[in-house]
Amino acid sequence: MRDERRPAFRLAAGPRRVERDLDSELEFHLAMRVKRLVAQGVDEAAAREQAMQLFGDLAAVRSECLTIDRERDRAMRRAIRLDDLRQDAAYAARSLAQRKGFTAVLLAILALGIGANAAMFTLVDALLLRALPVAHPEQLVTVGAPWRTGSLSNGSPRADLFSVPLFADVRDAVQGRAVSGLYATGRSSRLDVLISRDSTGAVRAGAEPEHPRARYVSANFFSVLGVPAFLGRTFTAEEDRTPGGAPVVVISHGYWTRRFGADRAAVGSSITVNGTPLTIVGVAPPGFTGDVVGQAMDVWIPLMMQPALMPNSPWLEDRGTSWLLLMGRRAPNVTLEQARVAIAAATARSLRTHATGNDVAAVERQLKDEGVMVEAGARGFSYYRKTYAAALYILSAAVALVLLVICANVANLLLARATARGREMSVRMAIGAGRLRLLQQLLVESLVLAMAGGALGALVAVWGSGALLRLASPGASPIPLDARVDVRVLAFTAGLAVLTALVFGLAPSLHATRVQLAAALRTQGRGLTGTARGTGRIPLGRLLVVAQVALSTLLLVATGMLVRSTQKLERADIGVARDRLLVARVDAQRAGYEGPRLGALLADLTERARRVPGVHDVTYSENGIFSGTESGTTLQIEAFRARADSDTLVAYDDVGPGYFRATGAHLLRGRDVETRDDGTGARVAIVNETMARYYFPHADAIGRHVTMDSASYEIVGIVRDVQEQGVREPPGRRLYVPMLQMQRLPGQVYFQVRTEGEPRRLVDAVRRALRAADPAVAVLSVDAVDDLVKDSIGQDRLVSHVVSLFGGLALVLAALGLYGVIAFSTMRRTNEFGLRMALGADGRRVTRLVLGEAGRLLAAGVAIGIPAALLATSLLRDQLFQVNRFDLPSIALAVGVLAASALAAASLPAIRAARTAPLEALRAD
Repeated sequence: MRDERRPAFRLAAGPRRVERDLDSELEFHLAMRVKRLVAQGVDEAAAREQAMQLFGDLAAVRSECLTIDRERDRAMRRAIRLDDLRQDAAYAARSLAQRKGFTAVLLAILALGIGANAAMFTLVDALLLRALPVAHPEQLVTVGAPWRTGSLSNGSPRADLFSVPLFADVRDAVQGRAVSGLYATGRSSRLDVLISRDSTGAVRAGAEPEHPRARYVSANFFSVLGVPAFLGRTFTAEEDRTPGGAPVVVISHGYWTRRFGADRAAVGSSITVNGTPLTIVGVAPPGFTGDVVGQAMDVWIPLMMQPALMPNSPWLEDRGTSWLLLMGRRAPNVTLEQARVAIAAATARSLRTHATGNDVAAVERQLKDEGVMVEAGARGFSYYRKTYAAALYILSAAVALVLLVICANVANLLLARATARGREMSVRMAIGAGRLRLLQQLLVESLVLAMAGGALGALVAVWGSGALLRLASPGASPIPLDARVDVRVLAFTAGLAVLTALVFGLAPSLHATRVQLAAALRTQGRGLTGTARGTGRIPLGRLLVVAQVALSTLLLVATGMLVRSTQKLERADIGVARDRLLVARVDAQRAGYEGPRLGALLADLTERARRVPGVHDVTYSENGIFSGTESGTTLQIEAFRARADSDTLVAYDDVGPGYFRATGAHLLRGRDVETRDDGTGARVAIVNETMARYYFPHADAIGRHVTMDSASYEIVGIVRDVQEQGVREPPGRRLYVPMLQMQRLPGQVYFQVRTEGEPRRLVDAVRRALRAADPAVAVLSVDAVDDLVKDSIGQDRLVSHVVSLFGGLALVLAALGLYGVIAFSTMRRTNEFGLRMALGADGRRVTRLVLGEAGRLLAAGVAIGIPAALLATSLLRDQLFQVNRFDLPSIALAVGVLAASALAAASLPAIRAARTAPLEALRAD
């Protein structure tokens, strides 16, 4: 029965008919009024004039009636369209529910593809796109670059990191002008925190110190960001004036919840940091973990407390120690460029004012080429953003390609189903359904399928984003990145589901509604939907398979190159015995060791570690191999004339006796550091071969002298280059000097422990041996160098692992798509095969025909995929290591794997075709 809300004849009338009916109705009312007035004795002309006056503005009435009609018409059409969509959605749900197996396969494939893309977007959004949870983040500017080491201590004006005096100069110059506020924030070294356990505020005896993540900040940190306290208060201006005069901290909401059980009494209680009591004055609001994305802070400490907590390294007055990042809020009506100019000018002015001696000319020269880095600060700082940005973009492209493969696969399955629904489509069109109406129904079915897949994909994204984050993390603990599935991710997932529905649903829907009605009804709809036979066009199903194979080829070639590159990185020769080496980081500074007493401790620790069973040799250095620390200095070199300031810059490390013997570095000429190289002996140095070639290209470096900090060192050895910080980085010029000849010994020292076997088995034993010397000496970490090297290539491993996973998935999907097309083609050609076999063809010939069809599809896809892969891999140049973008092994492996998969996919239909009985085949069709 027809729905009463559907005015079929009314909608068919059209606007002109409505206007004619309205004019007739208005004229009728006017004529009746005139007739009554005439009956009352009024002259006809006067009656008409009076009737017009009584009726009012006829044109206005007519316009208002037409407007009402149009609005009603639009409302009715909108209601009908919504009702059609509701009916189509309900029909689609019933139809898909009737084919549970078919629907389950489609949903699983779509959930995987949409979920993988949503998971990747979650990470991209968290690291690269999302703004800080602060007031008006678009007004913020960052000053400095956290991923660089900073070089202000060497007189460079490029402000990657700032000293406290330089920050104060810049703040005083621009605050209230270019920016309404400018604060400083600096990474702290590991803090020993003891939490009060009783009502008196005393720390429980024997309590173990904790090591929360902390940053030093200027007192206006929270006020500039516009972040109020959740409990208590934030810092005040008075806490930014006197060194050591602000014994307070603010803790994060997460730390307050985890460590204090969300107890409001925590505010006002005391914690002991590096032996100094500090009062908790506030708790930050939920969701705020600081301004460094990827480093969720637990504790914020006023900058003025740095000397009190690190008494051996007071930095407040030291212009040579650059360790701060700055962030400001632009003043009203000040653009980013204006803020950049003002901050750069203030920085340059301060550098010029305080430069002395040779630094004056260096500052002037470098100011022409480099300057302070001022960028939009809405997204905050990040140590991981530069490291992982390229990797995330590559992975996003990879999962997008996988989604295209999935769309092609789903489109092929829907195409096969559309062929089976040929009679249904024919009957619908025969009883009056238009092609557009059927197309809408099929697209709604695709949309229902995609939205259900998207809902499941959101669940996949929740798990997948966490898995990707763990895979990307350089250590055992995941990067503390806020990679939650929020409204933005859900909106992305929903939009992706709609786009996916259009991609995989449009072609099959157009194909299914292209019906030759008479022929379809005669043959009951078998094989006559879509392009008619004999037109010479390539069937859509085959085109989709070729597209899947091409995309899979692209992914597999990229996978091969990335995997080979990662393997070379993992096995790279870094110049030391990386597979037999441990690095232990020891902090003796907090235990009060310095000068000769520290030298004696280093000797004691060396001997204790050397006595551990399985240890071959032990030495120490200020900077550990692949431990992320680096030192640099400027030199004066005998008989060398510098052409630029950078010519005299070198990396250096101060090392212990037998350093090169213990680490396995190859000493090319000369000698190692020896026990006699202490403060009483002649100053000596060892250089790497890059430094020797650079400064003494035509002479022997041994016996020459270099000057560092006004002290002259004689070169006594040349060592083969050692890559101490990164596998990809060129070794550069490096100088090694005996640590015991330095004027001031470092508070933190790295012990290099050479083992006779697997180093990881000795981690606990070495840790115990080092702790036994003095329990107050902190052993911060003990790691295998091989693990540190692998952690340093975390982004490479992330990319190769994830691309490999999705390359394999694309391969499986392509094989399934090829199987489906070949199986369907074989079924449609049953009659042909029966006729061939009746005329004398044997099973092997039929098998060759089927396999040949699969081979042609494979060849077409590979022919498209390989050039596309070569073009795409040009974008991977920075990601590849010792692998050419025309890497033949990777290409050959991809083609071989695809060929094997195609053979496996086509074998079953080929065997089935070869076993077809001729008489049964001739009866079929």
